[in-house]
Amino acid sequence: MEDLPGGRVPVPTQETRIGKTAAAPAQERPSPMLNSHRAWLDGLIRAASGKLDA
Repeated sequence: MEDLPGGRVPVPTQETRIGKTAAAPAQERPSPMLNSHRAWLDGLIRAASGKLDA
């Protein structure tokens, strides 16, 4: 973990668009993979800020 200026913390991730399961979604626009990744990051932000829904 690394503490960056402005209260930011980088979250390193690894994703792949290789294989039968990922091939079709990798070609779609808007990208369901990127949208899911964004939703995951938004959930991390809510959890870290204590704003999770009950």
